[in-house]
This record gives sequence, C-alpha cells and structure tokens, in this order.
Amino acid sequence: MEIVLLSGLPRTGSTLLQNLLVQNTKIQADGNSALCQIMWDAKISCEHNAAQQLIGVGKDVSFKANFLKNIPSIYYPDSTGKIVFDKCRTWVNGTNISMARQYISEDIKSIIMVRPIEEIIASFARVASQNNRPPAYELLLNKDSDFLREVHATSTAVNSGDPNFFFVSYEDLVTDTERTLSGIYRHIGLDRFIHNTQKIVQTVFENDEANDIVGMHTIRPKISYKINKIVLPDWVKAACENITDTFFGNTLLGKVNGNKTR
Repeated sequence: MEIVLLSGLPRTGSTLLQNLLVQNTKIQADGNSALCQIMWDAKISCEHNAAQQLIGVGKDVSFKANFLKNIPSIYYPDSTGKIVFDKCRTWVNGTNISMARQYISEDIKSIIMVRPIEEIIASFARVASQNNRPPAYELLLNKDSDFLREVHATSTAVNSGDPNFFFVSYEDLVTDTERTLSGIYRHIGLDRFIHNTQKIVQTVFENDEANDIVGMHTIRPKISYKINKIVLPDWVKAACENITDTFFGNTLLGKVNGNKTR
C-alpha cells in the first residue's frame, strides 16, 4: 500500500476527485479520513501522556516508531497493492507533514486542492441555502474556525515550494479535467488511466445527514462548471480579500498556474 495525502481547502472538488480516481481499481479513497488525527494522538500519547508507563516497562524509542508506522496498515487493512488517497485538509501543515514523512514515507506525495476564498464561502452559503439555513459567515471567518486552520495549512504548503506538493484548482478540475488528472498521475508516478467524466457513479460518500447538512458532499454525475448565484455581502467579500492577502498574497495563483501544462 502507498499513501498519497489529499489536502487543501474545502469546497474545492476533493469529493469529485476521489470519485473519479477510484474508477481506477489501483486507487482507493474513503472520504474524509481520521488517520492523521489518530496518528497525531498516538504520537502525543507516546511522547507525553503515556511516556512514563512506556519507560517503566522498557518500551524504548523504537516502540513509538514501530507503533506509528503500523497505524496506516491497521486503518486500511484491505489496501495491499493499492494507492490510497487519504483525505485530511490539514495534512500539509508543518507538524503533520513531518509526521507523515517520518512514519509513512520520506517521499510521500500530496495533492492540495485550492480555490479562491470568495468562491469557497459562496459555495458554503449555497449549500446552507439548500438546507433552508442562513449562511454562517461569522463562524467560517472566525480566526479560530476549522476553515481558517485549513487556510493556514494550505498557505504553508503554497509558500513552501515543496516539489512533493501538487496543487489542483477547482476550476482546472471541472473545466480541464483530463489534463488535471494527467498531472496527478505524473506526480504520483502511476500509469495513466482513462476515466469516465461523463457518467460518474458516486461510490465515495460522507455522512452529511449526521452533520445535519445535506448535499455538502454530493456530486453531479457529469462534470460541469455550475454558476453560483449567491451574492455575498460586501463585508464578507472584504473579509475574503483580507484572508487572501494575509495568507497567500500573490503566490497562490502563481503556484496553481505553475502546474498547468497548457
């Protein structure tokens, strides 16, 4: 089993990408994964919470390494011979990517999904509207929100220049799908597979009903670029612009365009 990290911003087409990729029987994807969090919790436990007990019974440093290195195969027990796209939006922040390189693979590859911040917020608002809910702009744009943590992790990756990071924009995925998939296959070193982009059967799901917001991870059977008619308030547009300037400056579009081959 080989693991590829699928990271980046929300509402960027990661569910669509996973459902496309698993058409190839050599690839596995299971939606939003708990692997990163489980490995992190185990690492912290070995280093701090359970350190005294481990020392007391003679479990040396090698125990932690062996324990953490075995977690991915326990998490994906039936994935021998496959490439697993493990999705966690904060995989590529500094501490998590270091953990992945230490305990999964030194040369681990990452696919990082990106999209303009304003489009992401408008997409969240559209799904909220479909569920007859007001858009939670304040929660999304709060400095302690999960979204801002994901922005920070993606910003770190964008500014790193790391050759193992491959950036995929939502626009490229839905308007230039074949070229985008070819880039991903080159990046991970797998022979190209011809995917059916005109009839996509969704086999990778996430339980949106459990989160009480239906349609967050539902994909259309045919790839198309759908115009979002949500109009954001001026203060939200200004906040999105400020987030973009603060975290990405002029680097994000440059990094995304750098992956294009046209």
